[in-house]
Amino acid sequence: MVTFTGKGLPGGKMRWFCLAFLVALLCACQPHQSQHPAPQSLNGLWHFDPELATDLAPIEPSFDHSHWPHIQVPGNWFSQGFDTHGAHWYRTEFEWTPSQQHSTTALQFEGVDYQAEVWLNGHYLGGHQGYFAQFELDASHALISGTNVLAVKVNSPLESQNGPSWSLHKTLIKGVLGHHDTRAGGAWSERGQEQNTGGIWGQVNLISRAEVPITGSHWQTPIGANGPQGQLALNYRSSRTLNGEWQIKLKPINFDGPTHRFQFKATLEVGEHQTTIHLPPDGYQLWWPAERGQPNLYQLKAEFLSRGKVAAQYQRRVGFRSVDYDGQLGRWTINGQPLFLRGTNYIAHQYLSLADHQLLQQDLRLMQRANINAVRVHAHILPQRFYDLADEMGMLVWQDFPLQWGYLDSPAFHRQAEVQLKQMVDQFHHHPSIITWSAHNEPPWDADWMQYRYPDYDPNQNRELDLRLYRQLRNLDNSRPSFALSRTAEHPWYGWYGGKWQDYGKPTQEKLITEFGAQALPDAPILRQLLGAPDDWPSLPDDWSLWQFHNFQPHETFELAKVERGADALALIENTQRYQAKLTRYAAESYRRQKYQPVGGIFQFMFVEHWPSMNWGIMDYKRNPKPGYHALAQAFQPLLPSIVHHQSEFSVDEPVPLPVHIINDHLNPFNDAQLTLSLLKEGSLVEHKQQQLSIAPDSVSTLPQFPNRKLKPGNYRLNATLYDQQGNKLASSHFDFEVQL
Repeated sequence: MVTFTGKGLPGGKMRWFCLAFLVALLCACQPHQSQHPAPQSLNGLWHFDPELATDLAPIEPSFDHSHWPHIQVPGNWFSQGFDTHGAHWYRTEFEWTPSQQHSTTALQFEGVDYQAEVWLNGHYLGGHQGYFAQFELDASHALISGTNVLAVKVNSPLESQNGPSWSLHKTLIKGVLGHHDTRAGGAWSERGQEQNTGGIWGQVNLISRAEVPITGSHWQTPIGANGPQGQLALNYRSSRTLNGEWQIKLKPINFDGPTHRFQFKATLEVGEHQTTIHLPPDGYQLWWPAERGQPNLYQLKAEFLSRGKVAAQYQRRVGFRSVDYDGQLGRWTINGQPLFLRGTNYIAHQYLSLADHQLLQQDLRLMQRANINAVRVHAHILPQRFYDLADEMGMLVWQDFPLQWGYLDSPAFHRQAEVQLKQMVDQFHHHPSIITWSAHNEPPWDADWMQYRYPDYDPNQNRELDLRLYRQLRNLDNSRPSFALSRTAEHPWYGWYGGKWQDYGKPTQEKLITEFGAQALPDAPILRQLLGAPDDWPSLPDDWSLWQFHNFQPHETFELAKVERGADALALIENTQRYQAKLTRYAAESYRRQKYQPVGGIFQFMFVEHWPSMNWGIMDYKRNPKPGYHALAQAFQPLLPSIVHHQSEFSVDEPVPLPVHIINDHLNPFNDAQLTLSLLKEGSLVEHKQQQLSIAPDSVSTLPQFPNRKLKPGNYRLNATLYDQQGNKLASSHFDFEVQL
């Protein structure tokens, strides 16, 4: 490892003038080649063989693929009408002209699900395993001037379904995209692997590289007494010794500010090495989550110049920020400031090619409108564009590795998991929005409910795997917290898989709640459409199998949650949506009232339904909000007058005690605020109360019960509204209840 510590260029008008003159003179005398040719896109219509691959004939350039149908790249095959799995051939042709400026040319794949083997003009370039990671293959030796033929064998197999415990011993690292109760067919049916996600889902480009390839990187931004600083570690592979200098530039992307420049004399040694470059404090602007400030981003560019030529180059969008989690106090801090996480779980789409920029941006905006400040990418990894958007919009990201429930405990699988975990950290670590990694969601060793489902359940299964992955996370990235698992105890699921919705009102011992929620049907037009417009609509079925394929859980809905069926599907829609909204708001507010005592963050499950389904999303797959969305938005207000309730029906013989808690997630106080409580019956004012308050920053305070007396029969609403000194509305909430004879 070689380490360099640099100094910024001097300031001052005269010094800048002299420096600019010298730089211009040097550039005129000794120009350097700093620009790579633009990537050559290979996206578009390729040819696809819908029959399973049986031989290697398609690797030959002379092979005739004209009878194969077209397929769009990028694109998952099922989303384009190919209902298949296993190994299939892709082929395309492209023109190429050699460049004299750069020594290597590579094929770059943004993502292939799940395995890829690549041939160019009959030459084998290499392969890759894993659905999410970008990979590159050196194509220099196989390219020819003129027409080139590219053949890719893509294999997206099914898990072996031998015996009742196949899903406990999975071998594909696909997380929720391979096995989950929100994907097509659900988790526990024979149809649970239908609608395979295979294909070349990401972009394919031909890229030119400088002489010395950068094979890995790591970016850290510790914040000391003199402000933030940067630490850039670059792995490289060089075929000869090169003397020269690193030139580093940090240019603001989304704000006005100075560009920071540094240079260091250096030598690149023969072989594979790592260079660590330390950038001293220089007044960098911090990246903040949107709730705390501006998400300031820089374009980081590092070039190694040797004899006037760029021998190595690296570029990334980065931010300066620190993150910490105090596991004893349950408190997260961003740049040294505490922040309570109001989060949601998220799967954007079953097919990553369809999770485009527009869809992801729309979802993140909808989250922010619902006062969500953190999103858990649930047991899978999204395309790079999602994390770019999260960086730009100031959304915090909890990133899961794609392990969901049980996997084969074999040395080969453990090694493959470690390979793919490193790929995740290497590819996404530079995103300031990502605040934590988690290795495994509900592994068998932490999920004793599996003993009732699998006859060969082992309470120690995957324990060693997860400990190995956790140690690897800590070694790869000590700049953010990591977790070995998302624990079953953090997923209470009251009112759905057990207990009652009121159980969320009990004190918890958990510092993180990373799943809670309930199912709700989408609105009638969507439900009717995804059921295939049945002739007997809106009658409820005797056989729920079609509904279950689309993720509906009748046992949990009717037997555990006690949701009433109603007369038909229209009534059931209303009943499930009302239940989801009630549970979501009650749970979210209850946990927020326990802020830092001990709860430091909560994540509702699930934000959106990522395929035509009826599950836990508070948005349906068309992005129409259910009542649960509005309930969460109210419960997640950063400043919230939370009305404590454990029931929605009262007797005329009992007092109605509704205490109000003031929850303030802001870091500023609200002095001389005014709380107004208004009790209405059938829309008419019954009682009114005003109270002056001083609300401390980042706090929870409890006020007396109201109205705390017996009421006459009828339907009531209690409105709670906070105003500032000038009478401007700060926040509000309401609670509807009924008093019965």
